[in-house]
Amino acid sequence: MVRCLLLVLFVSLSACGGSGGGGASFGLAGRPGNTQCLAFAASGEVQLTALVPNLAFDAPLLMVPHPSQNTVVYVLEQAGTVYRVDLATETRSVLVNLADFYPISDPASCLECGLLGMAFDPAFADNGYLYLSFTQGPPSLTSYVARFQSTDNGQSLRGNGAGALERFDLMTQAQPYRNHNGGHIAFGPDNLLYIGLGDGGDANDPQNRAQDLSTRLGKMLRYTADGSPASNGVSGSVPEIYAYGLRNPWRWSFDRSTGALWAGDVGQDDFEEINIITRGGNYGWRCYEGFQRTANSCSVSSGFEPPVHAYGRGDGISVTGGYVYRGGAIPPLRGAYLFSDFGSGTLWALTRRPDGSYQRRTLLETGRNVASFGQDNQGELYLVTTTGLFRIDPVVEEIELPQRLSDTGCVQANAPWQPADALIPYQPIEGFWSDGADKTRYLALPDNTTVGLTDTGDFEFPRGSVLVKNFSLDQRPVETRLYLHNADGSWSGYSYRWDEAGSDAELVAGSQDVDLGGQVWHYPSAGECTQCHTRAAGFTLGLETLQLDAPFTYPQTGISANQLDTLAGIGVLERAPTPAQRSRRLSASTDPDASLEARARSYLHSNCSHCHRPGGTTQSSMDLRFTTTLGTTGTCGIAPSTEDPDRPGAQLLAPGDAANSLLHLRMLAGDSDRMPPISTLRVDQRGAQLVADWIDSLAGCN
Repeated sequence: MVRCLLLVLFVSLSACGGSGGGGASFGLAGRPGNTQCLAFAASGEVQLTALVPNLAFDAPLLMVPHPSQNTVVYVLEQAGTVYRVDLATETRSVLVNLADFYPISDPASCLECGLLGMAFDPAFADNGYLYLSFTQGPPSLTSYVARFQSTDNGQSLRGNGAGALERFDLMTQAQPYRNHNGGHIAFGPDNLLYIGLGDGGDANDPQNRAQDLSTRLGKMLRYTADGSPASNGVSGSVPEIYAYGLRNPWRWSFDRSTGALWAGDVGQDDFEEINIITRGGNYGWRCYEGFQRTANSCSVSSGFEPPVHAYGRGDGISVTGGYVYRGGAIPPLRGAYLFSDFGSGTLWALTRRPDGSYQRRTLLETGRNVASFGQDNQGELYLVTTTGLFRIDPVVEEIELPQRLSDTGCVQANAPWQPADALIPYQPIEGFWSDGADKTRYLALPDNTTVGLTDTGDFEFPRGSVLVKNFSLDQRPVETRLYLHNADGSWSGYSYRWDEAGSDAELVAGSQDVDLGGQVWHYPSAGECTQCHTRAAGFTLGLETLQLDAPFTYPQTGISANQLDTLAGIGVLERAPTPAQRSRRLSASTDPDASLEARARSYLHSNCSHCHRPGGTTQSSMDLRFTTTLGTTGTCGIAPSTEDPDRPGAQLLAPGDAANSLLHLRMLAGDSDRMPPISTLRVDQRGAQLVADWIDSLAGCN
């Protein structure tokens, strides 16, 4: 059966009144499994998709995402250059070339030296701090972790006014040899800065530095953002040591779901290691390599923590640590640790068995030298190789949309008016106007995936998710509208038109206007869907904390419970919403207990703000989001950019005068001028009157 799309049950799903938040009970007993109702059919196998193939890099070692701009990444070249790369436009600019300012080690003569790591401060949006890890020299080879500042959101680094960079060194470590410098840095979930250093080099760690708690070499270190050692509490050690017994930790990362620290530690003669690093742990080098005792004369200063996995020379020569996959594009791999080898280029997945042991399987022979992995803000993974940058994508089964809804796998095949068991119903507090139609809504997620929440409360769905909206007029089903999150990260919408008997629905090609017994109904094209479901609005519109922080009666159980609590409780949300995300909520425009302002602003938010907001698709500068104060909406007391010839002197919103407010008048206009302009053929008289009453009640713009 084709694995895509979705439907809705044509029954009235009513939400109960009352405020949201704080409820401990859930409306559903658990999250339903879903193996059929998916936007695409993905296997656990993967393929590599080249990023910015028109851009060439010289010895790239790392790719780091911008903290808030999802299409911007930073690519580090070992010789000292940091590029800011816009993946959307496939262009780049130079953030900095450290070699222009400092004697950065030349990779041609010092193979494991140079620019090795980069991390953004957790508070980068406020302080502009970012951190670089690099080596300077020879003749005196030294590792540094230094803090720099950007005052333009990561486009350049701040200078000191005398032709140099403003730099603050957090860590300085002399290196006895030209190998095993480690150098990776990252902030942990505790907002502390972790630094990985190798044992200082040469063979067999001749000074046994990895076991020596008086030196930072061969250690995982942990600092506060200002360079002070964190409270690591490793007995007998210098205070910054978090864990020890490492040979050369080449790339490590935190599981964004559990916080566990996974590291690849490069071996010497026999084994490469994957370790889960914990505070105070001793990972054995130079006394152990993999699970095996070495021939070196040494003793482990405290209990040896064996690796979770080790592999020998038949599989590779230098491990490249990766990430636990927490993205949405490849559901079968969620929770697996992906890693590779610089020499063999094999891409592996490590999964935990029920008995606690780990099983490795090969995903792909890349044929490339894998220097590091990257993880974007959505949890998708990338490879940085000597021949370029690549995204790890699923091998997707090419499918055609079924012509009939009953064939989609998202409804009961023999009763397509009934939803499949995998569907989860929801209802926004204030739905948008759809020519008087009643609507029901569902969501379906791939198994082992979750929905993230942005700071503003928008839902971030994993790839493969499907959303649905069902429309009925006078209890007659007329349309099922499907919204699919595709394998490439895009969204696309499709409509199914129900037959007169209500027995099944057929896929609509393009857009159609159909007379349904006296009312003309508009079936939108895929292009029309994208005009409302904007990137700026988070694509999915009604799925946001503002809209769902309210009780809802779940038809499966008959239980009324808060929707956010339920979605978090059954494992749909990656984590429960924060108090800040729940500090505001919409009001139903028909709620007699809500204020006139709350009802009108909620109506405008639902019907207009998906386009009228920063980054929206309209040329207007209006911002009609519920959370925007009236004085900053760009409407109150503001004349339109082009005067309306039928209403000379009218303002976008004239306080106390709805008759001269275009915000109200456009809701009553003819077809081409009416707002909203897409997929509606009837004026919402009740909504227009609500907005008029609110405008007439205003005494000013405050």
